[in-house]
Amino acid sequence: MRRLALALVLLVGVAGCASDVGVAAQVGEKTIKISQVQSSVNSVIALRNELKSTADPKISDLSRGQLRFHMLSVLIDEVAAQLKIVATPAEVDARKKAIRDQLGGQEALNKAISDAGIAAEDFSRYLTDVIIEDKAGAMLATGAPAGAGGDAARGAAIQNALRTLAKSLTVKVNPRYGTWDPDKVDVVQLDTTGGSVFPLN
Repeated sequence: MRRLALALVLLVGVAGCASDVGVAAQVGEKTIKISQVQSSVNSVIALRNELKSTADPKISDLSRGQLRFHMLSVLIDEVAAQLKIVATPAEVDARKKAIRDQLGGQEALNKAISDAGIAAEDFSRYLTDVIIEDKAGAMLATGAPAGAGGDAARGAAIQNALRTLAKSLTVKVNPRYGTWDPDKVDVVQLDTTGGSVFPLN
């Protein structure tokens, strides 16, 4: 874990080198701050340290994953607004309780979110996204059957909605995290050969 902590210090230290200091990404009118992403990274690392986890990923991968999460949450909120659907606090609490009960308690839940790279403070937001995606999938793929085949169709419908929305917005990613892939709707490692790089000015 000492190596992980050192890498984290180094990552924080170069924050000022970003082309637009303090900004991790821009999705439409929504700005995602480096501090927000770093807070999620720190939380995941802190929980893993507390659990004495052996997980020791590259800080760049962990940071890119946290930025991806925050960017997708913005897009999911936009899709929810278009479809006029919400995830209520009661629904989020119920889903959280169901998962905790299924796993066998809070300690098991902590390990699960740690392994998944989800910050403890972001778990409610993560469940909000899942609930919205469930509802959106049901609306966007009304003819899909139950079961795995239907789940795939609903997932594809959601992905297409997010892709279409993202392409209609100005999406910029700070190169320190990678680059935005509009087709995959994802933050990927920086393509040094060219490609879809949107530097912040």
